[in-house]
Amino acid sequence: MNNDALTNFLESIKTDVINSLQANGKMATGQTAQQITVAGGGEHAQLQLPAYMQLLETGRGPTSSNPNLGSPPMIDRIKDWCRAKGIPDKAAWAVKKSIDKKGFKGVSGILSAPLGNDNISLRLNPAIENIADAITKQIFDSIT
Repeated sequence: MNNDALTNFLESIKTDVINSLQANGKMATGQTAQQITVAGGGEHAQLQLPAYMQLLETGRGPTSSNPNLGSPPMIDRIKDWCRAKGIPDKAAWAVKKSIDKKGFKGVSGILSAPLGNDNISLRLNPAIENIADAITKQIFDSIT
């Protein structure tokens, strides 16, 4: 796949993931969308997603004993979320305690839909057509 086609393909998947976050009400602060990037280039370009995004789909269990501190710590992320939702900062501790005790339920399809085979095929077809057109033009130019 040529560089432009691969980058365009990955950018379209990135847009689909961001649209899925918005459609499912997971864009309180916009920080998650900002962390979704297309990195590298050429044959080594890749779509990079924050590791915690899988939890948005699958959910999260209660906090284990002696957990590793996140970066940034969960309470800081919850405070940001509370501010974006207009919830007072002091409520962030109650939210954290609830997540620690009960976990939270994920939203099915938030990632699996934009990263599923049907959507990948839909987004990949234009890239494949562009590559085929470029190859056909190169062949035609070389014989004329």
